[in-house]
Amino acid sequence: GGEKYREIKVGGSKTIFTVGYERRSGEDLIAALRDAGVKILIDVRDKPISRKPDFRESALRALCEDARIRYETWKDLGSTVEQREKLKSSGDFGKFETAFRKYAERELSEPIDRLAKLVQKASETVAMICYERCHEECHRSIIADMLFAKYKIGITAIV
Repeated sequence: GGEKYREIKVGGSKTIFTVGYERRSGEDLIAALRDAGVKILIDVRDKPISRKPDFRESALRALCEDARIRYETWKDLGSTVEQREKLKSSGDFGKFETAFRKYAERELSEPIDRLAKLVQKASETVAMICYERCHEECHRSIIADMLFAKYKIGITAIV
């Protein structure tokens, strides 16, 4: 019911938050980020565009700036158009997850290492954002898993 957070993995000294904007307004998102103490928001969408005006890159950046949250787009951590198309046509997240994990292990170690360094060095709380409300139904869950596996960074979902 009233749960705001769900701890996915307990890490060492640092935790990354993960959040989806599905079924949220810009205002709701900012309130949730503020509540969690998030000061740096990393957008892991390949294309930071949205049918919802609040979640287009420029609008989201403005919302974050007003809330004194640093907003960054890390498009290199997004899933590929091909991966998303396959998921859309098949609806099979398991297959998507396997494909994205293989791709991430092969192609994304540099940005994942960079994200780990940011989380470890920042005195502020970092969150990753993408579309899907449910952490387990989004590619950000795989990025988070990789951060945990390699760096023992904890993972908490903003519900």
